[in-house]
Amino acid sequence: MTRRIFAELSRRAAVTPICWNKIGRFYQRLGSTEHKLLTRPFDVRSRPTTRPERRGQNPIAELRRFVLLPRFDFINLLSEEDVFISPDTHHDSRRKYLPSLIGRTRVRSVAIFHDAARVRLASVYRSRGRHQREYIASLAAFDLVICVSLEAQEDLRDLWNQFGCKAAPTSVEPWPAELERAASGPASGARSNRVIYVSSLDPRKNHLTLFSAAEKLWAEGLDFELHLIGRATNIGGGEVPSAVRKLRRAGRPIEWLRHVDDKTLLREYDDCRFTVYPSLMEGYGLPIVESLVHGKPCICGANGALGEVARGGGCLIVDQTSAAALAEGIKMLLIDQQLYSRLSNEARARKFRSWSDYIDKFLTHLELTRAADVARVPISH
Repeated sequence: MTRRIFAELSRRAAVTPICWNKIGRFYQRLGSTEHKLLTRPFDVRSRPTTRPERRGQNPIAELRRFVLLPRFDFINLLSEEDVFISPDTHHDSRRKYLPSLIGRTRVRSVAIFHDAARVRLASVYRSRGRHQREYIASLAAFDLVICVSLEAQEDLRDLWNQFGCKAAPTSVEPWPAELERAASGPASGARSNRVIYVSSLDPRKNHLTLFSAAEKLWAEGLDFELHLIGRATNIGGGEVPSAVRKLRRAGRPIEWLRHVDDKTLLREYDDCRFTVYPSLMEGYGLPIVESLVHGKPCICGANGALGEVARGGGCLIVDQTSAAALAEGIKMLLIDQQLYSRLSNEARARKFRSWSDYIDKFLTHLELTRAADVARVPISH
């Protein structure tokens, strides 16, 4: 999403991409490698990978940037006519650095808030509470925080209140579909028994419950294959990959494709019968939208932001915390053609905003930050 925002904004305005150096604890201009990772990441390494961020986030690359790339001087280069945009989470030292930096300049500042999962699901993440609190508090220093869903906005406001922060203005702007391509005609279901799950291998994504559901159905003799698409994370160890290997040794038709390029992802959406998204909590649930854009039903929960997306049609809503409920949902979409056709039709009928619409609204928000009194107004709860 950061790459797409940069690409779309660059068509309409002068945009300077900068990167944070963890060694120096300052921002730097991008070099050629960093710029390629931002704009054409699969030109750097074309094959699927487990941890794509390691292409740019590793000690050697960080040291090289520290030595070779010029530092970006906020104080002297930015004015009130500029806008600083932080499109991703910053759980590193920026959580302490950014409030001070923003306060020392007259630059307008906008952050995008994705979710409060690491706070709300502290037991799942074994969270470092202080780091999460500092991150949430740092967002209050911005002139505007754009939240990706109503639930994300409500969580952020509630946490600011809990932490005693003087709240910044917020707005809600759901994501457009990243792989925007309208589905035409009936869903082909080229691989009529393929089910895909597009997600990082993060603890809250609930893979192990999905595996229990799939194993139950395979043991009953139901014929389908399960494809996992997404990167590994540094949280939770190798629990999910280990479980995949164990199922494959048992002869189960499961495959982890890892982090793939858009062409491969599009093909998987085209070839699958439907998708599953049993995540426990999301700020938005973009893979649900991608599935619906491709005319493919999705099995997911109805809580929070997941429900915001799912209730518009095309989704089979289940209790995603229950392996039995997930198994029943998968079975229904594999064998009940009438239900499958209805949800497929609902999916194709859904309308989602375009990237052009999103950037139009984004630019409107940037203009709103010019208002003299907008920077620090309290929000009523």
